[in-house]
Amino acid sequence: MGSNSEIYLIGLAVLFFLIIVFLFVRKITNSNKLKVKIETNPDPFDSVEKNNDTLEEKSIDLYESKENQELACFYLLSVDKTIFDIDQIFGFLSNYGAKIKNKYFSLVDKTGIEKFRIINALKPGTFENDTRTFAIVVVSDLIRVSDPVITVKQMIEFSINFSEKFHATLCDEERTPISKQMISHMESRAQDIERINQLNKTEN
Repeated sequence: MGSNSEIYLIGLAVLFFLIIVFLFVRKITNSNKLKVKIETNPDPFDSVEKNNDTLEEKSIDLYESKENQELACFYLLSVDKTIFDIDQIFGFLSNYGAKIKNKYFSLVDKTGIEKFRIINALKPGTFENDTRTFAIVVVSDLIRVSDPVITVKQMIEFSINFSEKFHATLCDEERTPISKQMISHMESRAQDIERINQLNKTEN
């Protein structure tokens, strides 16, 4: 009987001790006002904008005329938002046949008509030897090219090759990963423009 009483007393003592420890820890926690801070990963474009190095939203500014345009654009963004090696970009574009013009790269067809151009997606949209960028834009005015359908296909091919080489993500104008539906839509636009061009040639 005495041994049972001792067990009960020991159990009560342990319980009492745990309660005291709990109250003590809670008091310390409340006194320090510990808070959980939830942080969101900053958008790399936001950080760029704070440094006045904003995205070139209006790549159409690189075309002399803003009237009667049908622009096709692909954004190529570094997967981990690291800066592209500018020397490698220059070498890649040169090997691809692109020629630098007014500080952007241009690809032309056999007749000398521009098919599409590659610009820096960060303002001012140009390429220099010391350019630092994690985003470029492949853009074409489908109204001006000789063959809109082939041009769009070549833009897609170029963008895929660039993505594989530089670990970039192929995105649309909203900088979201591009979908097959968006590519199909762009190809359909090109086909419509080509039909209109053919009709205009027939009428003339």
